[in-house]
Amino acid sequence: MPDTRPQIADLVEKLSVKSDAQNLAILQRLTKLFLERCDVFSEEHVAVFDDIICALIERAPTEALTELGGQLASLDNAPTNVVAHLAQHDDIAVAGRVLEKSTRLTDDTLAEVAKTKSERHRAAIAARKLLSEKVTDALVQHGHTAVAHKMSANPQAQFSEIGFVKLINHAKTDKDLAEALAARTDIPPELQPFLKLALAS
Repeated sequence: MPDTRPQIADLVEKLSVKSDAQNLAILQRLTKLFLERCDVFSEEHVAVFDDIICALIERAPTEALTELGGQLASLDNAPTNVVAHLAQHDDIAVAGRVLEKSTRLTDDTLAEVAKTKSERHRAAIAARKLLSEKVTDALVQHGHTAVAHKMSANPQAQFSEIGFVKLINHAKTDKDLAEALAARTDIPPELQPFLKLALAS
């Protein structure tokens, strides 16, 4: 595929002088085109859409971003920069479905959102099917009770040893959390005595 960056840069410059209404109309048409053909696009094609849509969403209203997030959240080849931008949006209506479902988000992005955004953002991340140690460490560090419960009940969530230590410490005053941890099969043997103490407290 030829280098399209000069053409994209020229297009982005032209888009900058469009009205907000025109910008939105272009975003909606481009998104429709992507959704109709995404199953046949190569990663190079997706990257072109990524660059252009990223330029368009800078001026898009919240309602349009919320709709876009819902459309892209479950796509395995969604534009990576677009979903990362949506995931880091302050409004959970925009970020929520992407945080919960998108497989295109990196662990670095998820951990950063867990550290810097709201508890509702963290709850959306905790609802993901797969959670790496890097992400659960950030959620354990910054999340509240409901997030801890959601992660602990997920058998596909992976925890570092320090993550388990912190959860077990929380479980000393939270019986439900202690029971959720006790049901897991990946608690390190050296931490089992401390979990038993939490269950007994």
